[in-house]
Amino acid sequence: MKTLLYLAIVFMLFACSSATPDPDAAKMAAGQPQDFFALRGDYHWKFQLMGTNQHSTHVLFADSIQYRMKGIVYSTDYTMKKLSYDQSTDKWIGQDENNIVYVMFFKDQTDSTLTIYKHKCKTGGIKEAIEFQLPPDDATADHGWNVNSTTVDEPIDILPINGEFVSLGTQMSISDSLVVYNGQTFNKMSYHAGERRWVGEAGEIYLQLFFENLTSPNEMRISVETFSDLEIAYRKKYEEATFNVLKITSN
Repeated sequence: MKTLLYLAIVFMLFACSSATPDPDAAKMAAGQPQDFFALRGDYHWKFQLMGTNQHSTHVLFADSIQYRMKGIVYSTDYTMKKLSYDQSTDKWIGQDENNIVYVMFFKDQTDSTLTIYKHKCKTGGIKEAIEFQLPPDDATADHGWNVNSTTVDEPIDILPINGEFVSLGTQMSISDSLVVYNGQTFNKMSYHAGERRWVGEAGEIYLQLFFENLTSPNEMRISVETFSDLEIAYRKKYEEATFNVLKITSN
């Protein structure tokens, strides 16, 4: 039963078979900026999904980007050939062996990290890629912006909150590893900083938190919802959430 649930959530999150192949992508991309792509190296991002670790790797070359995902829940391996690159916006468009088109943006490069946003063009192919604009810094779609590291031992995202809070009169104890809500203790299954989404479980009940921001030390806005179906929990997106004020009482 758990295997079937894994597969359902994988299909929902990654939708690998839903993208529409675009055999004319290279021809249409010829009119796009063809700047030299100078970024190089292996960049890793580790995250949690359903309580297990996933390891994502992008290997950057001048003419292509190799991508690998390894984990119990989902694994894949493909190479995207560069179709265009606009240095002014750090917008890169590529196409894999199955003619699936992707858009990637890069920012905040340091000696050991690179922040990446990746969008899979599931229906519109190269036209969708060309029209896709630079996402805002707080974007949560497509898993948001994620800090990738040159080291394989990059740490999992950690929720930067620890303390006692109240929202709509309900007391909550929040930390990265667990959340106590309505008298139930929910153990962490995943936290994605890019999506600002925390998911935990208590038996067969699942708690999902979305954070509108994580900048105020005393007050922020949060979405709190429980589910009896984990697949439905992961289907819900940040844009669909209802936010209420979360106030700190102690830390």
